[in-house]
Amino acid sequence: MNDNANAHFRPRHAARSATWMCGIAFGALLAPVVQAQTTATLSVADQSEISGKQSGASDQSGIGDIIVTAQKRSESVQKTPLAITAIGGDALRISGVSNVTSIVQSVPSLQLGKFYGVANVTLRGIALSALNAGVESPVAFHVDGVYFGRPAAVLSSFYDVQRVEVLRGAQGTLYGRNATGGSINIITADPTSEFSGFAQATYGNYNHLAVEAAISGPLADKVQFRIAGRWDSHDGYGINEFTGRKIDDNHERAIRGKLKFEPADNLTILLEGDYAKANSNGAIHLQGTVAGGPVWGTLANIGPTPWTPGTIASNIRNVSQDTDPVLNSEFWGLASTISLELGSVTLRSISSYRKSKSLSVGDIDLTSSPLVSPFGLSDDAEQYSQELQVVGQTERSNWIVGGYYYHEKDQGREVSAFSNVFLPLFGAPLPADGVYNTAGLYTGTFVKTDAYAIFGQYTYKFFDKLSVTLGGRYSIETKEQLNQNNFDLGTRFDYSKLFSTPPTVTIQCGVGVPTIGYSAAVPCQPKKTFKAFTPKIGIDFQASPDVLLYASYSKGFKSGTFNLGAAQAPVKPEKLDDFELGIKSTLLNGLLRANLAGFYYNYKDVQVFNGLPTTTFLENAASARIYGLEAEIVAKPVPPLQFDLTGSWLHTGYRNYKAYDQLRPAGDGVTQVPDTSAPGTFVSGFNLDGNHLPQAPEFSGRVGAAYTLFSGSGDFTLRGEAVYTSKVYITQFNTCPVGCVAGHTRFNASLNWVSSDGRLTASLNGKNLANKVLLTSGFAGTPLVGGLISGYLEPPRTVDFTVGYKF
Repeated sequence: MNDNANAHFRPRHAARSATWMCGIAFGALLAPVVQAQTTATLSVADQSEISGKQSGASDQSGIGDIIVTAQKRSESVQKTPLAITAIGGDALRISGVSNVTSIVQSVPSLQLGKFYGVANVTLRGIALSALNAGVESPVAFHVDGVYFGRPAAVLSSFYDVQRVEVLRGAQGTLYGRNATGGSINIITADPTSEFSGFAQATYGNYNHLAVEAAISGPLADKVQFRIAGRWDSHDGYGINEFTGRKIDDNHERAIRGKLKFEPADNLTILLEGDYAKANSNGAIHLQGTVAGGPVWGTLANIGPTPWTPGTIASNIRNVSQDTDPVLNSEFWGLASTISLELGSVTLRSISSYRKSKSLSVGDIDLTSSPLVSPFGLSDDAEQYSQELQVVGQTERSNWIVGGYYYHEKDQGREVSAFSNVFLPLFGAPLPADGVYNTAGLYTGTFVKTDAYAIFGQYTYKFFDKLSVTLGGRYSIETKEQLNQNNFDLGTRFDYSKLFSTPPTVTIQCGVGVPTIGYSAAVPCQPKKTFKAFTPKIGIDFQASPDVLLYASYSKGFKSGTFNLGAAQAPVKPEKLDDFELGIKSTLLNGLLRANLAGFYYNYKDVQVFNGLPTTTFLENAASARIYGLEAEIVAKPVPPLQFDLTGSWLHTGYRNYKAYDQLRPAGDGVTQVPDTSAPGTFVSGFNLDGNHLPQAPEFSGRVGAAYTLFSGSGDFTLRGEAVYTSKVYITQFNTCPVGCVAGHTRFNASLNWVSSDGRLTASLNGKNLANKVLLTSGFAGTPLVGGLISGYLEPPRTVDFTVGYKF
């Protein structure tokens, strides 16, 4: 890339630093602060949490509750008119949960996977399904009120967590940036006025070692601190049979520090810094081809060219690839939260600066033959955000108004080394000097994002039981790109230049650089602005002190973006109309809790991932309809015994969507779709009207039971649970048996001990006891190597023993 192009996208550090410091100095948050509580049923026991604090073993009779801030104010989850699941930090630690993927079983309609280091988060059928630089997840991810733009950051370990809140449904007002599907909010523990802390250590099979600890207390008068960290490592779950190296291992370390200043009774300043790094050999596993599953062992020729056949692994848990998989990531950030209490009004400022790096290397042909390998994907990003909130309340009303600014520069590169045996497919002879891997495919994109929003929400209570909520957010988002692509089957591959920009490119679009490869039919658009107004209307009725009924309409918006390495028009924004009905009830003197929710989505311009033989891209499906029912039920008939059930029924279907399938180029013989590689022409495709959305099972849920033996030496709790997921399709084309994951049930069990004073804990956790081998997400590869469908696997059976101490 030339220097002028780099200069155009180079951050103005001085100006950004000044802006960030101003956010800290003049903080006056203008965004909503809603709190909501929910029952923690993740682990061995219902560790009741009130206002974020553990209640202790003496509170044994009722079902626990959690105070949440989903509406940017503190309130019980049972009083919050939202579909929200909250899980307390102690429950997470006891269960050995160290990342977001582990909470799936506790949240209705939530599915989580990964692909090349990018989190594949699906909530109620709304999913991220692309690898493109600059693309954000439609399920927003926040830590301590700070939005994380890069989907890879969702997979970083979380630790010293006070609670996790998962909000289902469009969050177009309070969490407006791209939150069409919902929001996952992680709230970490704050500094304390007295010395306190905890430490725990874990050992399990696959040589799993983990340590997590935190210490907190006063540094001086009105100054408090907290330092927390986590180290986690396990050996591989399989091997690369071609190289002998272990795969699917993991090594993570992270640290976070907080300082809390209270210079006046009504002023609080919280400063926070964190760093996380992870390294693994997470592998892509071959599932098969659309024509049928593979025969484990030797793989026959899968194309018309004269390459030597490769081999595949002897079982699905292993791989046989000439390139060992690599997955590395690094994240760090700084944040400040300043709150000023002025009677019934609170001013708040949240400022943050974050940087992230992720790199994945793998093998696209998934065999020991060097056909398309290595494949590399890198993503380097930095972001700055500033949110201002003014929050107020009276005897009958709660309100919030605010403003939000987000700036990000994201550099993504995708490269694939192609063997020159593919030359005959492109009308060129094989070279006289033999067969070797070439530079192949290079795609690179710089995306600069500037997003602005103003928002407000007002709730008024009539007659002490009926409340009406009105809210809205106006968003303006501008994205600017430098897009480059090159396909080279002549130059020998050089691993040291894996992510280097080639000297010549065949596609280029950006401000200040020559346009290459675009046409009058698809002109270069280096800059695009997207705007949206997303309102919310809600009504809730407190039928009794223990029963809340609610209904709402809200609109979600996910920004448009550019395609990585393709001469295509910008992708249009997604828009979603969300209609909700729900009931939250605590019955039988607190011994039964039943929360039910129903919803209907009108989902427009759905952003869908698709591919051509030498590139992948995003396209807009016309629309989709999604509706479903969700239930969260907890019963505690007697103090020692608790039952819980979490379930969802989900219907998803595309409407008016026709698409080309690179793995079945003949199409259905009837449907014609525009050829994205040659504007104005058409190719055979498929009518996908009625097809299920990917990663959206019709039925999913969990049923669990726990029994606690109370004794003078502490409380012993035995828990077992079954987690069911019906058939899941990997792509929008709904092919099966390859291209889908059959319905399955996973079994987990645990034994937990808490000392009588609550300081000592010990737990034995067994997960996936039946040792199921299942894909968490999938990907359809290029037809040049046989149209292989692949994906990441869920962990095998794991058994961990954890001991902990807190003070």
